[in-house]
Amino acid sequence: MSWWYRLVEPKSSITLRQNDPLHRTRVASILLLISFITCLAFIPAGLNSTNYHVLPPVLGLLLVTIIAIFLNRQGKVELLGILIVIAVNAALASILLTYPGFALTQNAMPIYDLFVLSVIIAVSFLPVRSVVYTTTFNCLFICLDLFLQPHTPDLQQVLIETNYTILLRPLAIQIIVAFITYIWVRNANRALERANQAELIAQLERDMAQQKRDLDVGIQQLLQTLVEAANGNLNVRAPYSQENVLWQVGSAVNMLISRLQRTTMNEQELNRIKGELRRLIQTVRESKRNHNNFYLMPGGTDLDPLISELLGSNLSQPTPPSSPFPFNRRELNN
Repeated sequence: MSWWYRLVEPKSSITLRQNDPLHRTRVASILLLISFITCLAFIPAGLNSTNYHVLPPVLGLLLVTIIAIFLNRQGKVELLGILIVIAVNAALASILLTYPGFALTQNAMPIYDLFVLSVIIAVSFLPVRSVVYTTTFNCLFICLDLFLQPHTPDLQQVLIETNYTILLRPLAIQIIVAFITYIWVRNANRALERANQAELIAQLERDMAQQKRDLDVGIQQLLQTLVEAANGNLNVRAPYSQENVLWQVGSAVNMLISRLQRTTMNEQELNRIKGELRRLIQTVRESKRNHNNFYLMPGGTDLDPLISELLGSNLSQPTPPSSPFPFNRRELNN
């Protein structure tokens, strides 16, 4: 059977199996094999039938089976089901309507029972409500055909003797099979929906648990970052990427720490400038008090260019020049 499954089933069987948990493609493969063998077996019977009236429906059903194989390979199970249901009913109706002289014989009565095949196929591959439509069509066709199509004497005699109660058997088969299969398939679909819901709930619980773990880890990292920043380590950053649930919070914390770091650096620079100003003022006062020139080494602040202009020399020199620059108290007063 494996060679037949490889021939008629879709190649992407794993993906289809996830989308088709009832394995309808596998059921369709088995059905197509049975239909193919049945059609081949009935070809000799069609050749031996009167006026060959059985042969065209059998060949037509065989052609539909071949087409359905290609549909099954593409995963179009519902379209396959519609095609097979129509083909089976059409084949049976054609056999009944093409009897010699357009007259039903007593031997034609078992053919009505075969209409139940379309009910089984419909409930297997089509939505569950389709079994109602298929059964209704089959019952109407059986009644209309038996009442409107001419009868041979032997069938007419049976109908008179049974008062048409012989019609109850094919109708009962249609209705009973339709009812049982409808209940079975509906319950199976509901059980499948419950199983899918349970699986979905379990997946959601796993996702929520994973999110909680990620959230706990993210909170711990965020707290550790804030503690280190509070202890003076302003180079620390929260290790957050966009995959993390707290990445927006981490980005805001990192931005806050960066601004705090810039503020601290500016404050340190301001304190250095203030210290340099105090040093400059103290040096000028000592020079005025001692009545001598002064030299000031660069402090590495933004005041160095100003001091250089005041002294008229480059403060980057580590030692004062050999000849003192005449910058005395009187010039300072001017």
